[in-house]
Amino acid sequence: MDLLTERSKSDRRCFALTGGPGVGKTALLDHLGSMGFATVREAARDVIQEQLQLDSNILPWRDQRAFQRHVLELQLEREDAADGPVVFTDRGIPDGIAYLRAYHLSVFLIMLEHARDRYDGVFLIEPHGEYVDDAERREDAEEALMLHAVLKETYQNLGYELISVPPMPVARRSKFVIERIENMITTTEMIESKQLKVR
Repeated sequence: MDLLTERSKSDRRCFALTGGPGVGKTALLDHLGSMGFATVREAARDVIQEQLQLDSNILPWRDQRAFQRHVLELQLEREDAADGPVVFTDRGIPDGIAYLRAYHLSVFLIMLEHARDRYDGVFLIEPHGEYVDDAERREDAEEALMLHAVLKETYQNLGYELISVPPMPVARRSKFVIERIENMITTTEMIESKQLKVR
């Protein structure tokens, strides 16, 4: 844990949590936040809540492209403001690309520019078999699985190697994620150390 909490801000590592609706991303993010990690709330859900109050058309079931542009702006703002040696974000920029692709809509160039090489790692949270919709999450179970598959494919097409997080209690998921990051950081530091010795 010390390895993940005592790095300087210039060494900040950002990790995205992705997956279809209802897989447990937010529960995992909240648990990681309770452990002291910096987190970035899901922008999409907050935009939906705001636009519902305004009775706006900028909602995914009314105007997906306009909605995703709003989400992108808020996501970039929140990620840039996040402060911590290790930051977890509930969905990443490629999620917006995936949603546009899933519904056969054109992707904004600015999304692609910000999506590539942005995250130090991406965790794909796998479905746990129980799906519940709500006021902001209106997809049915079949659509949720479709989106999960498109999200996975989109991140891979952008060059990310996904780390699959299996269904299990949130505390175990947190432990799984932290262990993977500790291993990634340790491996990177070992490689950098060897490169310095070679010089």
